[in-house]
Amino acid sequence: MLQFAIANLICTEPTFEVPSSLGMWDFVRFPNYANALSSIEKGMCANTYFASLPRIDPTSSDAEFNAACDEIVDVCLVLSFLTARCVTPWGTTANSDIQFIGLGDKFVVARSIVGFPSFSQGSFATFFATWIGTTYPAYRSRSLRLQLCHWLSGLTCFSLEDLYLAAGVQMDIVKQRERASTGNSNLTYFQGMTSASNHYSLSPLGNDYKHMRNDIVHEGVLSGSNFPGKSKSECAAVVAETMNWLDAYVCAVIGIPNLPGFPRWRGQDLERGLPTISIR
Repeated sequence: MLQFAIANLICTEPTFEVPSSLGMWDFVRFPNYANALSSIEKGMCANTYFASLPRIDPTSSDAEFNAACDEIVDVCLVLSFLTARCVTPWGTTANSDIQFIGLGDKFVVARSIVGFPSFSQGSFATFFATWIGTTYPAYRSRSLRLQLCHWLSGLTCFSLEDLYLAAGVQMDIVKQRERASTGNSNLTYFQGMTSASNHYSLSPLGNDYKHMRNDIVHEGVLSGSNFPGKSKSECAAVVAETMNWLDAYVCAVIGIPNLPGFPRWRGQDLERGLPTISIR
């Protein structure tokens, strides 16, 4: 059995399963879940779940072991996206047949993230029911591992500008995947978002998104020559709209378009919760 300790997962289900190409990942709460939850809410990292894959043992092939590690990294990135926390393996447990001295580079380092909205908690067992058959292939074809790493990195932001720049990197990944899927290598940044909106039947973002993106990238400000004279409130509204579009895109890719709690980003919350370093 391969068993990881999972950090920072807050969940209403004491146990749930995620299908694997090698059987089933079993997620089970740590006995001290309540104490760990208290620590997480105070801005610390703590282990809250075990994730076990019985099929992996010392006789497993390198290919099987690597596939298992890829799966747990990706499942935890999706859990991070759903809960707005840095959910990640934080070492193997004493019960694991395979022990890590230290986790490799592919594993996301545990970080404390507080203050951002999660989706309303549903059943993770239900959410992951189609993981192997349809969700995971779509996740991989659209480079969601890279995109969700940037999404998660954005939640460690120090300012509104940080969060919007992280969103911009994600949009560039969207553009590149649209170029690949349409065969049109000339799609611009904004055209890539519009193409993805058409592809997944999403409401596209307006020109304010493009203008503010150009100002932050080219002038280092949220409100510059393309998006002039805007207040922090107006800029925060554009950031929230962008984050909600990214949510809708990820949910559409993985085939779960109607998550409870959508849209979860509000401009007034971002305005109150994050400083700005470029608006005077």
